Amino acid sequence: MNNVDALLPRIDEIATAMIARCAVEIPAYRLLPASVLEGDLVANAKGVFELFLTTVAEGRPPTEQELAPPIAWGAERARDGLPLEAVLQTYPTGAGVAWAMAAEGDVDLEVLGTRMIGFLGAVIPRVAAAYLRERDDLDWEQREDRQNLAAGLLAGRPARRAASRKLADSYDVVVFHLPALPADSGPRAATNLFRQIRSDMDSQPDVLVTFKDDGGIVLVPTGGADRLMSRIDAVTGHRCVAAAATAATHADIPAAHNEAAEVLALAENLSRPPGLYRLADLAIEYQIAQPGPARELLARVLAPLAGHPHLIDTLRGFVLSGYHRGDAAAALNIHRNTLTYRLGRIQILTGHDATQPADARHLAAAITAYDIIRHASR
Repeated sequence: MNNVDALLPRIDEIATAMIARCAVEIPAYRLLPASVLEGDLVANAKGVFELFLTTVAEGRPPTEQELAPPIAWGAERARDGLPLEAVLQTYPTGAGVAWAMAAEGDVDLEVLGTRMIGFLGAVIPRVAAAYLRERDDLDWEQREDRQNLAAGLLAGRPARRAASRKLADSYDVVVFHLPALPADSGPRAATNLFRQIRSDMDSQPDVLVTFKDDGGIVLVPTGGADRLMSRIDAVTGHRCVAAAATAATHADIPAAHNEAAEVLALAENLSRPPGLYRLADLAIEYQIAQPGPARELLARVLAPLAGHPHLIDTLRGFVLSGYHRGDAAAALNIHRNTLTYRLGRIQILTGHDATQPADARHLAAAITAYDIIRHASR
């Protein structure tokens, strides 16, 4: 085959495109955290395609030793809770992406197609067998059933009669994001956290869970949200930012999910510390977040600080500290005298004194409106 080596420099591009296509075309992949899709799965796709190109260039089938990693990855997909059809569909989907990119260059497509069919024929049956062996060691059907129940209730679909016997009458809907990991954690760190949380959820039969983006959505019987997040924090070794809303009936679950998602986004946009938030915790901020002339007016209070981002950071830190000078100075890593000077500058520029109760409330509302508008414009 001519110029197959031309595809080697594009392996990263091809692997990323393969997983992106899978996330679009295979619904089950959209339930995986983004960090897993963009990290572990892209790395797996790169390894498979690199093996394929190597065997094509050398005109031979892959050896059993070379097939060991893709086979092991098939077992990992079982632990991720992906159904077998979704796992196997990845291969023809990825082959289509690779074929389209190969067609852009000077490659003998007839030979490529023949070798690709042979490669898929060697890989897919072994991956399926490894997956089924792994699934036999897991209570996979129960996991799948609970995930489908969660997805159905979140979509507003009534539970099947058999499933309804397993459900609580009311739920706390908890939305959380996986904690940010250090840059040097490695590509599998987020995947490992994801699996640890799923494994722990498997041990709680009254909890229904599904995953989305870089976090999860959990239905826990009413009153269990705090206990649940304590377990998740313990499993991850980091405190997560989470939000909860109560659904009094199954029909209320979609609305409770929307409320929890809005509260979580608000907490993150306002840089609130990790913890579990409810609407009552951020009721004032939630109201200020609603678009309208009042929000714009509040944000304009800080317009004189536009050229002084350190003053905006100082005001935010002072508000988040509960107006405690020592705590604010420590959080901002500045001397108390520097904090006092900056608060004085804020008063001169805005006309509001952050150390006086009435002005402090006004500035707190202003920084909330400012942060919400800033995040919305990104």
